[in-house]
Amino acid sequence: MMNELFILSALMAQPQSGYQLRQSMTAALGHHRKISFGVIYPLFERLAQGGFITLVQVDDDKKTKLAAITPAGVARFKALMAEPIPDCAHTADLYQIKLIAMQYLPVTQQQALLKAYITEQDTTILHTQQFMDRLQQSPSTDHWYVLQKQRLRLKQAQVAKKWAQDFQRNLKEVDRFDN
Repeated sequence: MMNELFILSALMAQPQSGYQLRQSMTAALGHHRKISFGVIYPLFERLAQGGFITLVQVDDDKKTKLAAITPAGVARFKALMAEPIPDCAHTADLYQIKLIAMQYLPVTQQQALLKAYITEQDTTILHTQQFMDRLQQSPSTDHWYVLQKQRLRLKQAQVAKKWAQDFQRNLKEVDRFDN
């Protein structure tokens, strides 16, 4: 789901090659997150067979294909954006992809996504604080190091929550002026 959502969301803006999509993912999710060409091109073929994208050979380069989203692809993108984010190893990446692409959704769905993201941060804050409390009940050198990492996780979740709350408020202001 993650790679399909990312590709469709990136194509919402403009047609792109596999190389451009790989660069986009790295820019969006961080320099350590790369999608391999061995994932991109088979996914291109599957999306094209499903009618979600078209693939056009670039004239000057026989190897390069440009992918463009179709109306069916836009519908698939919106369906993926509406799906709840599962609690899995890719939860954070899925939120990042959805947050990057949410401008293509109605404001009510954008607000719902931000609310879900805030709830995710609240859960992280709660679980991290509970874990830290347990560690502090039996202090040791090992626990001190683990606590330092947990403090980082706690701060990151608090900052992410504040960012999302600010974004929600700003979105309400923008929506008020657009209507």
